[in-house]
Formats: sequence, structure tokens, C-alpha cells
Amino acid sequence: MIRKQFLPAIILFFLAVSVVFSSEDYDKGFSLFSSNKPEEAIPYFLSALNEVDANPSVYIYLGLAYYQTGEYAKSIEISRKALYKSGTNKRIIAFNAGNSAYAMRDFTTAEEMYSLAYAADPNFANPVLNRANARLSQQKYKDALNDYINYLALEPDTEQRSEIEDIIRFLQEEVVFQEKEAERLAQEAQRLKEEEQRMLAEQKRIAEEKAEQERILQEKIAAEKAAEAERRRKLLEEVAASLQDTDTTNMNAGSEGVIEYEYESELD
Repeated sequence: MIRKQFLPAIILFFLAVSVVFSSEDYDKGFSLFSSNKPEEAIPYFLSALNEVDANPSVYIYLGLAYYQTGEYAKSIEISRKALYKSGTNKRIIAFNAGNSAYAMRDFTTAEEMYSLAYAADPNFANPVLNRANARLSQQKYKDALNDYINYLALEPDTEQRSEIEDIIRFLQEEVVFQEKEAERLAQEAQRLKEEEQRMLAEQKRIAEEKAEQERILQEKIAAEKAAEAERRRKLLEEVAASLQDTDTTNMNAGSEGVIEYEYESELD
């Protein structure tokens, strides 16, 4: 973990390795900062940044001043700008920005900045440890485990070794558990997928079966209707035929009977 006494020690380190600036604003700001008056130092550092030949190191102290006054977002903002400035100490600036982000509990940005600091100097152990803490806070256990192991390789004599080794053992167990759990969840997901596919297939079969039964029923109904229509047609034909067999169809001269003809023979 990041210990409370760790960050002030880093600040003292920065002060020890800083170069001497000739800027009046910078000198005043540095004097105030060294006297533990970061809030009063900030305006002078900002003024020093506006100078044409501003020394890149002023970004470090301005970022630290913002950090000490709790203005973490501003510390990150000025550090991001400094990363694009020529001649700035990239590893220190990125490391400071990571600490500010960590203080804000913005572990994603903290991880990003610590990664940049480590990329700038692969022998710089502090960002490796802090990145491990940031990754641990994000439950990136495997990545955090690798960082803790790497940190002990870079700093084998660290006073935090025992604590870090305990964390490493815990993470090793946790990583194994998570891998097994991930495998179990994958198998369960596959089982549920196959179960769903079987269920969908059965639903499709049932739907097709119902559709076939409905088709057969409709065909049966249609056939019965056709048969009924045919039966009625034949019945009507039979009735009509029976009517043809009655006296109403015989030809006659009327109700007076048969017409009689009288004629004389020509032979007489």
C-alpha cells in the first residue's frame, strides 16, 4: 500500500535533486514551497510558467504544491500538460500525477500515470509498487500480483517486503480461485446456452406439430364441408328427379279429356 510517510519522502527527494532557477518568480515560489507554504507558492509558480524561457522543473513543484493543498485535479491537469513539454522530467511528473489521482481514488488514472512513469524509467521501483496498489483497488489481481513481484525484484531490501510477500501469497491464491471460478462460469454459461438451444428446438418442434395438427384439422373440416355440400347437392337432384315422375309432366289437352276426331272415308 502507499504509506502516509512515503509521499513526503518523495517530495524531499525532488527538492534535493532540483536545479537552481534564476527566475525571480520561481525563486519566490520555491522559497515559499520549501517553507511549507504551498498555497502561497502556487501563484509564483504559475507566473514562472508564463515566462518565455521557463525552466521545465517548475511543473514538478507546481504539481506538488497542488497536491499538498488537496487540489488533486489541478495537479493532474498541470502534469498532463508537462508531459508534452520538451525537457520535463517525465518519470517524476507522471509519478506525481499518479499520486494525485490515487489520492482522489481515481485508480484508473493513477494506473495510467504510474505506467507512464515506469515506461520512462524501468528501474524506477516506486511507480511499480503504487501501480500494484492501484490495480489491487480495481480488483485487477493478476496484474497487481505481477507488479508486487516485479517491485520486490527491483527493491529486494525494501522494509515493506514482509507485508508485500503476504499480499503476494493472498493474490496467488485469489488468482487461482478466480481462474477456477472463471472456468466454472464459462462451463455454466455453455450449459445454459445448450439448454436454451434445446428448449428453443423443442418449442419449434411443438409449434410445427401444432401447425401440422391445425393443417390436418382444417383439411378435415374442408373435406367434411365438401362432403356435406355434395350430399346436399345429390339430395336436391334426387328430389328434382322424383318430381319428374309425377302426372304433372304428362302432356294433355286440358281437363276435358281426349279430343275425338271425326272423318269420312273417301272410298264410300
